[in-house]
Amino acid sequence: MLNARSLVNKTDLFQSTVFNYNPDIIGVTETWCNSAILDSELQLKDYDLFRCDRKSQNKGGGVLLYVKKALKPVEFETSSTFVDHIFCKVGNLLIGVCYRSSNYAIVGRDNNDSLNQLIKDISDKHFLMMGDFNYPDINWLQQTVEDNAGMDCKEFFHCFNECFLTQHVTEHTRGSAVLDLVFSREPELVSNVKIVENLGTSDHNMVSFSIHHEQNNFVNTRQIRDYNKGDYQSIREELKQIDWNVCMSGNTTECWNNF
Repeated sequence: MLNARSLVNKTDLFQSTVFNYNPDIIGVTETWCNSAILDSELQLKDYDLFRCDRKSQNKGGGVLLYVKKALKPVEFETSSTFVDHIFCKVGNLLIGVCYRSSNYAIVGRDNNDSLNQLIKDISDKHFLMMGDFNYPDINWLQQTVEDNAGMDCKEFFHCFNECFLTQHVTEHTRGSAVLDLVFSREPELVSNVKIVENLGTSDHNMVSFSIHHEQNNFVNTRQIRDYNKGDYQSIREELKQIDWNVCMSGNTTECWNNF
C-alpha cells in the first residue's frame, strides 16, 4: 500500500518498486489521476487494474487497486457515496482502497458520514480495507483518541469500535502520525506489517503486509495446436488403411458415429 501524490509522475519508479517487491495486491492513494489519463498509462504487466478518480476538477485524490491476474479478481461496486474508494473480490475476500480527504470544501462534510456508513455496510463481510484516512489524532497502539480531536475523528473511531474491527498498522506512516491504515474484521487476516521507504517525493511511507487467505491461482491450461507442423503425409497413409465403404455403410447417424 502506498500514497503516491501523483502516480503518473513516478511511473518508472513505481514499476521498479513493484518489480522489487512483487506484491500480489497493491493499493494506491492520491493517484491524482483524471479522465485525461488512460488506463494503458497506469497498467502493470500481469495485474488487473481497478480505478476510481476524483470526480471534481480539483487536483488530488483518486485511488487505484492492482491485483495479480492469476487471482482472478472481480470488481465489486458499493452503493456508497464516499468520494475516493474502489473494491474488488478475490474469491470470498472483499478488498478495498480508500482515501479520505480532510478538505471539506472539495469533498463536503457528509463525506465522513459516507465513510462510516461504508464501513458499517461491509463490516459483516470477509474483508480487508486499506488506505490513507487522515486521522492523525488516533493513537492506534493505545486505542485512544486525543481530547482535542475533531468530531469526525471521534465518530470514525466510534464506528470502527462499534463494528469490532482490527487496525493492523501501529507505526508512523507520515511524520509522527499513523495515517495509512489496514483493517479487517478478523485479527488473524493480516500479519507481518512493515513500514518501508516512501515512493519518491511522497511524504508517506509505504506499508507492506501479508494477507492470510486461501485462493487458488488460475492457470490457463488450454492447448493451442500448431497445425503448420502437422504430419500430413502420415495422416494420409493412415486414412488409406480405412475401408471407407464399410465405415460409411448404414444410415446417416451410424456413418457419423463411425467417422
